[in-house]
Amino acid sequence: MKKFFRIFRISAVIIAFAAAFFMMKEPVKQSEDSCNLDKEAAKQIFKTAETFEKTGSECVFNVSESSGKMLGRVLYTKPDETSVAGFGGKLRVVVGISPEGKIAGIELGENYESYGFIERVRGEGFFKKWNGLSVEEAAKADVDTVSGATMSTTAVKSMVALNLSKYSGMKIAANQQNSTPLWLKIALFVILAYSLFAFFFPQKTAKFRIFHLAALAVVLGFISGSALSIESFKNWLTTGNIALVPLVILCAALIIPIVSGKNFYCNFVCPFGAMQELLGKIPLPKKNLPPKFMKKVTIFKAVLLIFIYASMISGLISDFTVFEPFSAFKFEASSLPSLVIAAVFLIISLFISRPWCRFFCPTGTLINMFARKNGGEI
Repeated sequence: MKKFFRIFRISAVIIAFAAAFFMMKEPVKQSEDSCNLDKEAAKQIFKTAETFEKTGSECVFNVSESSGKMLGRVLYTKPDETSVAGFGGKLRVVVGISPEGKIAGIELGENYESYGFIERVRGEGFFKKWNGLSVEEAAKADVDTVSGATMSTTAVKSMVALNLSKYSGMKIAANQQNSTPLWLKIALFVILAYSLFAFFFPQKTAKFRIFHLAALAVVLGFISGSALSIESFKNWLTTGNIALVPLVILCAALIIPIVSGKNFYCNFVCPFGAMQELLGKIPLPKKNLPPKFMKKVTIFKAVLLIFIYASMISGLISDFTVFEPFSAFKFEASSLPSLVIAAVFLIISLFISRPWCRFFCPTGTLINMFARKNGGEI
């Protein structure tokens, strides 16, 4: 009977997320296939703009004031197969061109990037780096990406190049820069391989546990920001886009519990779980929680996951990073709520073992559905 319910749980999750993919993917595809200009973004470039008239060229609009005075043009080209995806998938960029043929401004159009990262990019003046350049100069400009938001800024550069290429008729290669350096990919795969070894041979690796946890926190957390999260699930479902390293982590997180019955990711990979466990090793009095309380927590976590799923497919919540601690690893771009959540649960972890994992984490709840009962407990 237990085996039947486990198969039912796994099947229900797969069906639910397959349905979410098809429900969320179609609106994005329709948007990507259209030239519906993001007028609010365009007005950030031309403050007095009132009318936007599409020209004969693809996704090029003449911009005018209410008096009829022409302010310039905006380009809003659709992503194509050469476009580089950001963290949230392919995005669109509004490129403003003055009557003199100079770049009047760059603004982010429709996108699925995390708000905190975009605000950090904006605060560092990234979108202004093309201003005042001619179309030819802007096309050749080697604009540096922003550290900590490499995927998003590389995607913007790709779309600026595509806009200018379509507009000028020049052959401009989109910036295909790899967002993850080779050395980091190697380090990530080495740590993942060790994590897998430690999972199957915990007694042989127990004395190295503290070094393993530190490596997870530093490399997967602070350096690469590779933690699985509800926001990352939402982005992958919305765009269908996922990079190699997250794909490997995701496959391991979902497949290994099916085979072994135990939660591999939460106990041996998650960088925030590692941070909590590291702090829990500080010799302070620890609180043991009664089984009745933990049963209520289990019900609460299931209800929370259902609410999050409904919010995701309905669009009720657009940015889940605000409600999760994982973006705090990139603290310079993280939202204040995420930083507060991370700080609070790290402090609690001094007295209660892995509190975020055990009391709230919807990502862990989802992964545990692929494992046997209590598969997520260490």
